[in-house]
Amino acid sequence: MKKKFNEGFTLVELVIIMVILGVLAAVAVPRLGSSINSSELAAEEAVVGSLRSALEVWAMDQVVANSSKSYPSNPFDALDVKSKNELLNTNWSYSGGNIYHIRNDGNTESWYYNSSTGEIYLD
Repeated sequence: MKKKFNEGFTLVELVIIMVILGVLAAVAVPRLGSSINSSELAAEEAVVGSLRSALEVWAMDQVVANSSKSYPSNPFDALDVKSKNELLNTNWSYSGGNIYHIRNDGNTESWYYNSSTGEIYLD
């Protein structure tokens, strides 16, 4: 039996494959960046929505206990201890009436919290 040593890819074939992979990477990378940004935005909206819900539950508990609706001075106090600790240990903070989230890219997003009305809105 005779061995064939001529099997394999030519240099031209390898260059064509590299060009195709480069074009695919050039298309995929920008899409990946926008999907990461949109996923961070969705996660932030989920956390803020949870805070709003927890604040309303807090206020209703205050109505039952004190016959008056009130909100906590720190919006994270309306959450259970586990959720509060998880958020405050993962780039979320509250200071001076503002809720802050530091994103993975280093940018900071902030929301204003009005402790007299319980409203949270984008700063």
